[in-house]
Amino acid sequence: MRGMSSASVALLMLLSLLLPVISLAQASPAVPAVRTESTQDLIAKLNPQQKQQFADAGKAFSEHRFADSLAIHELLLKDFPGDPILSKFASEAALHGGDTGFALNTLKPIAQADPDDWQAASLLTRACAESGDKACRDAGMAHMLDLHSRGITPPRMVEYVVETVKVGENTLLINTSLEPWGTYKVYAFGKVTDSAGKLFLSISVESSDFDQPGFAKAHPDEAAKGIRLFSLDAYRETGLNANGQRTQTHYTFNFFDGQPSYETIRDQFINVAGGKSAPMSSRTGLIVQ
Repeated sequence: MRGMSSASVALLMLLSLLLPVISLAQASPAVPAVRTESTQDLIAKLNPQQKQQFADAGKAFSEHRFADSLAIHELLLKDFPGDPILSKFASEAALHGGDTGFALNTLKPIAQADPDDWQAASLLTRACAESGDKACRDAGMAHMLDLHSRGITPPRMVEYVVETVKVGENTLLINTSLEPWGTYKVYAFGKVTDSAGKLFLSISVESSDFDQPGFAKAHPDEAAKGIRLFSLDAYRETGLNANGQRTQTHYTFNFFDGQPSYETIRDQFINVAGGKSAPMSSRTGLIVQ
């Protein structure tokens, strides 16, 4: 940050609130063959008034005023039509605000111009999912896996948002994994928040290594082909215990022989989030490390 003005430093700090995974891209050693514009490149083009607008758009986004953030980004896009960074920030605000049409129309040209732009690819996948275009969604998910396998996505990026779904008064956000992560090998992860935005339930599709020996004994032919046992689990927040430690109740809802499709995962997550599925087992008072 040496040599930058305090205003520029503040602006870059504010940008960390937007598209959080974008900052990870700067740490990735894998660079596409064609260099794409960075956030710093964009800032260098802005005059003082435009920098203030950009900062205002970031502040509106961080305050969940997504329509305001989108409107400001649209003003900047009039000065810089088709700018990829502005377009992605604007599309992120649009998606949070429910405007999938804007996101689709804005992201498609960027993704087509640079198929290795993983930020555009992930946002476009979400726009397709939230618009109900399953074929486009599935193609986008396959493309993201390809980008990950080729080292285009940042090394610390193990999942991304596919879509958000309204379930009654609550909101379900569904992430899919680029690679299984965590102790229990999570392949998909859902977060359920209430109308105030407070997280109260997490849902996951897991394939724990601990479960595989028993599965292999019961299904040797399938295991020999690399098929694994998967489980559908959920974790409900149960507040702090007497020692001030965060606790959860763990539920197991279902098992799958082999990795379930995204559509199956989506349906199962919605049923759990909506209280339409009964758990097979539960454990309460678990301390969250």
